[in-house]
Amino acid sequence: MESTQSTFFNDLLTMNELLTLLRNQYSKHTVYRWIQKEDMPHIKIKGKLWFSKKAVCLWIQRGCN
Repeated sequence: MESTQSTFFNDLLTMNELLTLLRNQYSKHTVYRWIQKEDMPHIKIKGKLWFSKKAVCLWIQRGCN
């Protein structure tokens, strides 16, 4: 169980890490719009947005942005 949790948390990105992954081609405003209108995968933990690198990459590959 512990290794599953480690893998889950190791996959999570902050907003700034997500923007870096996207090579800073998009703004925070764009990401917030994707969350609201395009159902970009994310989770909220204690009011902070987190993004699964794997889920976001799959979402982008599907052309959902």
